[in-house]
Amino acid sequence: MRNYKRQTDRGQFSRQQMQDAVTAVLAGGSLRKTAARFDVNYKTLERYVKLQKNEGNTDSASFGYQTEKKCVFTNEQEKLLLNYVLEASSIYYGLTLLDLWKLAFHFADANKIPMPQSWESNKIAGEEWMVKFRERHEEELSLRKPEATSLNRMQGFNKTNVNEFFMNLQHVMDEKKFTPDRIWNVDETGCSTVQTPQRQLARKGEKRVGSVVSQEKGTTLQCVAPSTPLETACHHFLCFRV
Repeated sequence: MRNYKRQTDRGQFSRQQMQDAVTAVLAGGSLRKTAARFDVNYKTLERYVKLQKNEGNTDSASFGYQTEKKCVFTNEQEKLLLNYVLEASSIYYGLTLLDLWKLAFHFADANKIPMPQSWESNKIAGEEWMVKFRERHEEELSLRKPEATSLNRMQGFNKTNVNEFFMNLQHVMDEKKFTPDRIWNVDETGCSTVQTPQRQLARKGEKRVGSVVSQEKGTTLQCVAPSTPLETACHHFLCFRV
């Protein structure tokens, strides 16, 4: 459990304490008295002594509670899941938490990976796995609210079109020699009538996160105002529908 708090001091002794206790027992000491003298667990000491007698060392032994729990996926398998999530986000088809829960289950099921019984019963990964997955990849993954991005805009925004836009802008500026008082700032505001995307998993630090929708906006009001501070006393906004 991710919020578990240790209730006892069991298994808190060091490996060196156990090795010293094993040496004392092999020298003829009593198991119980030696365990009490070195403040180690009696049953664990007995197991160490048997290993020492049978194998000549205790390197393969463990004691106390295991700090690392068994993961469903290996590091390589989790890396594949992480890369898929990041790639999906980069092409505007990001995954929600529910999508990732389902993906994790189907990934484990398709590859015959042993999974918790609750996964098989619910046909979905568990919340515990999701929490730990996000913690393990918190430097690469974050939950973001994407901007609704239409398919036309997604396809139109590419290097060729952007370069052409700035080349045209440079040509117009060189030809017309616009002064600052003839340059206008343009902004738009509107009420969207299309679906609102849910929060999705995306690469941490990404400035813009998009999600494909059928249409970005419905009715949009565009406001235009001069950019030169000297004009602010006498200018007025020009508003028109687009």
